[in-house]
Amino acid sequence: MMIDAKDALGQALQEEEEMKQDAKDALGQALQEEELHVEDVRGDLFVGNRRGLSFANYKVDQADLRARDIKIASLEDRVSSLTRRLAAYKLLRSRFISTFKRDKLANATEADKRIIGTGNAWAHGGDAVVDALLYTGTGGRRDFKAFEKLYGFLPETVQRISHQPTIDVMNTHAAVIASNYKTGSDKFYKLFAEFVNLFKESGEGYEQGYLDGNPTDVTHAYWAFVNCINHEVTRVEAAEASD
Repeated sequence: MMIDAKDALGQALQEEEEMKQDAKDALGQALQEEELHVEDVRGDLFVGNRRGLSFANYKVDQADLRARDIKIASLEDRVSSLTRRLAAYKLLRSRFISTFKRDKLANATEADKRIIGTGNAWAHGGDAVVDALLYTGTGGRRDFKAFEKLYGFLPETVQRISHQPTIDVMNTHAAVIASNYKTGSDKFYKLFAEFVNLFKESGEGYEQGYLDGNPTDVTHAYWAFVNCINHEVTRVEAAEASD
């Protein structure tokens, strides 16, 4: 499946380059034959001539290029998701073997200890993107409320979110609420809930550019939550933890 996605991405990239080159060649030929020149008008390309005529109503159509860009972006997201899922699974399985060597064979190496430590951090931390994939397909998990309790959104919503700062916020919340080693204050959970609610209300397709341009209510809610983490999350003493 991953190979098919990569092959499709490679083919799409090659086709895009060929199409761009064809467009450049055709435009260059037109410039030579008609003594035309091109001007960028508010982000669009228009063609005119050097004899004082006004720019013609001829706009270089880039719809096909934009459609191809969307297709390529979709394929890149698919490959990234598959790669992330495989890496996480390999880490978990490697942790299993190293833990067996430590607990049953008593011959774990320093490398095994590092693998266990890294695997523990991953297993006990949040990973909204990978965890959302556990809910796909006929054999997927169906405890949607548990997922939403962890990440604030349903799996199908998380799969539509590619904005890394938003994903980081979800993962931070999940890592705290699921941990036996640290706990969040009422303010921590309240600010996260406010961010989630405002994000959900920000419009169809969700507002994922809230950190760009003019600040919005989502922007303020995001920073309020992020800035509270250092003060509103505390560690639990090892003797009290049962993890």
